Amino acid sequence: MTESVHDPSVIEAEPATKIAETETAARLGGDAPRGAYRRRFAAIYIGLALVAGLGLGALVVLIAKPDSGPGPVWSQWQPTGSDTAMIRQIADHVSTRYRFPSGDQLVVALAGPPTVTAGGTEGATNPIPVRTIAVRPDTSTGKAEEDDISLVDATKSLQFVLCGLGANCSIAKGDASEARHSLLRRQALELSLYTFKYVDGVDSVTIFLPPPPGGETPGNAVFLRRKDVRAELSRPLSRTIAPGAPSIVKLPTTELQTLNRITGARLYQYEYTQAQDLSAVLILDPIVL
Repeated sequence: MTESVHDPSVIEAEPATKIAETETAARLGGDAPRGAYRRRFAAIYIGLALVAGLGLGALVVLIAKPDSGPGPVWSQWQPTGSDTAMIRQIADHVSTRYRFPSGDQLVVALAGPPTVTAGGTEGATNPIPVRTIAVRPDTSTGKAEEDDISLVDATKSLQFVLCGLGANCSIAKGDASEARHSLLRRQALELSLYTFKYVDGVDSVTIFLPPPPGGETPGNAVFLRRKDVRAELSRPLSRTIAPGAPSIVKLPTTELQTLNRITGARLYQYEYTQAQDLSAVLILDPIVL
């Protein structure tokens, strides 16, 4: 509803009486020139502008560089030095934590670039560099075909060989069991996480697990890419792997679930073939648990 032009409720008042300029001046404190008041107001406006400018500058700094305090430490232990030194430190630090109930070390971890040894003259062994890793798909789910092979550049990869004291790096002590195999996969995961976190330029890691004693069953390997553990690298290690020495008897249920989720689908049998440039190709064939 619009308002009426002639509103009868409006009370007409007498015109206001103009106050003399001399009286106004007296109330303001005397005969101050108008220019003085202009200068006062100008000074106030300049002060407000400076305050506003400082506040805006501080806001820009906070937006450009937020200060939320130091974030949580990813791991209590960290390797130092060159990439080669850090890789050796990671191998030693992780492998020495995995032991039998007697206190003996379970395996040693041998780290280096992807290579395979071949017999030479007089029984010598010569390392052959691995240039490519061919990962065959898991066709058991019906979501992949046999020819959906992923080729990975091995020049950006690293390998760890977990070696026991038995023949062909097998573990001579104790009996092979599912619990021990889970513990070895846990060690493989820990080696990979430390490597991805602290060693630059590594996009994938292959961890060769010890073969069962007797040599009747071939060994297998865990193969992880950096993208496979991106979430684990963004939060503290203790949220993925419990701190302290792991138990060979039984892993905590929640940790075993995490371990199976990450490494269960990335467990492979492996073999090698030779490329035309005489380099080696590592072929990984998935193991369905």
